[in-house]
This record gives sequence, structure tokens and C-alpha cells, in this order.
Amino acid sequence: MAIQFEDDRETVTQGPSWTDVLIASEICDGVFDVRWDVRPRLRRWLAAHDLPTACLREAHLPSVDAWALLDGGVISVSSVTVAGATPEPAWSPPLSAGMRVIGFRAFRLLVAELALAGPSSTLPGEPSTDPDALRAAFEGRVPDGATTEQAELLATCTDRSSLRWVAAALASPG
Repeated sequence: MAIQFEDDRETVTQGPSWTDVLIASEICDGVFDVRWDVRPRLRRWLAAHDLPTACLREAHLPSVDAWALLDGGVISVSSVTVAGATPEPAWSPPLSAGMRVIGFRAFRLLVAELALAGPSSTLPGEPSTDPDALRAAFEGRVPDGATTEQAELLATCTDRSSLRWVAAALASPG
């Protein structure tokens, strides 16, 4: 996946672009879908960093695994259909199966950690972020009750409406 550039002095290797790995979701600003073949790599990165996690396993709802990370986190949604069961009609369409990054700061950190070429400017709705301050915030994190609650909140994202609400709640200051 690396791209090689020949230079008079040396060969420079650049990782893939963020747009090859993460796709801005149409659900709302600050939500990014993770390409299917990158999900195992992202799961390994998440496991290596001992982040607060939560999961939701309810009948007739998608199963959700969630990891809290800075202003949001990562969710992995898997849909299970029970044979012969008829779920109650939902007022908001359920989330499709897949993995999503929620939050601009979480997005920027993962772009850097996965060695992706990131966006050259801020994305629509994204506040400016100092990369050094972002990395310091991640490295200096202290898991506590609030981050555990953040993971639990992320795990409630079973439909588009709840995902929009959670993304907005986590993005708001304070």
C-alpha cells in the first residue's frame, strides 16, 4: 500500500491516503467508515492501547463493540438476524455492519498512528487541532469513570439517529 517516490537524494515512502482507508460518512460530520480490509489492523492498534471498551448485545439490535478515544472513539457494528424473528419497526434505520471512527480528534490521531497521508486542511465541521497537543492528550490520558461512560455511550449507537446524537454529544465542549 505504500507509495514510493524517487528523489535525487533518496527514496521517500509515503503511506496510503486517508481517503483510501477512511470514508467520510453521510450520517454526519465527524463520522468515518473504515474500509473492510483495514479493520483487523485497526483492531490490533486498539487492543495494544488498553482503551476503555464497552459492548452491547441485545436481541433484535445490532451488536456493537466500542472503544473510547479522545473526543469520540471507534465502534464496530455487526448485525445478527434471528431466524423466524420479526423485530419491531425502528423509528430510525439500524446501522449497517461495519467499523466507524467517531470524532475529529480520534480521526486525526488514527490517521497519524496508522501512518496515513492526512487531509491538508480541516474537514467540514472540524475544529483546528494542534497535532502535538493531540498526541500529548492521547499519551497523557488516564482512563477513568468518564472514559468508561464514553465507551458505554458509544456502544449505544445502534441506529443512525443514536449515532448522530452521540457524535454531537461527544463533540460538544464540556
